[in-house]
Amino acid sequence: MAYNLTGIVSGNETSLLTIVQGINTELMGGALGIILMIGIAFVFLSSFILITQSVKKSVAITSFICFSLSMTLVALDLMPLLALFLTLIISAISLAFTSKLD
Repeated sequence: MAYNLTGIVSGNETSLLTIVQGINTELMGGALGIILMIGIAFVFLSSFILITQSVKKSVAITSFICFSLSMTLVALDLMPLLALFLTLIISAISLAFTSKLD
């Protein structure tokens, strides 16, 4: 399978952001930010579970960090706006369940 790599960089702009945005659209079909976020969430969740020994707290911390990172990825046009709203909803739900611990 051959990819058209000429569409990665548009024009004479060769900054890191344009290259990453080109890779996101041309090679990954717009899923680069989502795959990156899933990987980061998995690493954070597994490490926070080991540190805190509480799944509810770990999910709340991880979802808040993912929400913060998703705002940056949406601003850089590497993630769709729907993913930002999904991370916001997951963060709010997990924080609501965490507050009912005691």
